[in-house]
Amino acid sequence: MAADLMVYPTRVVMTDRQRTAQVDIINTSQEQATYRISLVRKRMLDNGEFQDVSTPEPGEKFADEIVKYSPRQVTLLPGAGQTIRIMFKVPPNLEEGEYRSHLLFIKPPAAISKIPDKEEQEPNVISMNIVANIGISIPVIARHGNLEAHASIDPASVEVRSAGEKRQILWFTMRRTGGRSIYGDAVAYRGKEKVAEGNGFAIYTPNSVRKVGVPVLESASLKKGDSLRIAFTERGEKEPLAETTVVIQ
Repeated sequence: MAADLMVYPTRVVMTDRQRTAQVDIINTSQEQATYRISLVRKRMLDNGEFQDVSTPEPGEKFADEIVKYSPRQVTLLPGAGQTIRIMFKVPPNLEEGEYRSHLLFIKPPAAISKIPDKEEQEPNVISMNIVANIGISIPVIARHGNLEAHASIDPASVEVRSAGEKRQILWFTMRRTGGRSIYGDAVAYRGKEKVAEGNGFAIYTPNSVRKVGVPVLESASLKKGDSLRIAFTERGEKEPLAETTVVIQ
């Protein structure tokens, strides 16, 4: 479905001062399509993957009860678009913190009738082929209060792993503290040479740890004894939020 639906932006952050947002979607397929829209709860794992939440764990705050949106279903012709309007409604006595849910776009499956061959026909029976729901989601974040975040890179966790014959991945562990999530880009330098770069890494609350894998550039080849400077910078900021220097072992 990701190839059939364009969503922008791919991440929404609202605050006490900015309580409204919008997401634009475009049907990029060649057919008319209907999309159902909902807010769902997801938990981030330390490897960056997400899992659905049925029972909240301590510290988890979800936004589906304080965020409103419309419409909840759209039908779009090929190439047509729609704006989804989102509002952060702060109830009285809301606990300070960051609340997050995910805006899910699902294209309902079509139930396809299968006409049986003469040899397998049974009276009054129609076989149905049901295709599973396919969807994509984006995080919707609502921040209440004066929230800060800090981060660090564990130098002892840095290692280089091979991913195929000519590809390397620079792995390290990031740690987050504070009341809000962090989101940004990671880069590694060997001297003045940029040797690895990765974009769009997040650590969402209440998580404190994230294992990050940054692709090494094709023009670079890392080896034992190389001295690296690794930096993580939040989107929209100039100075790194976390930085470390390490020698590859």
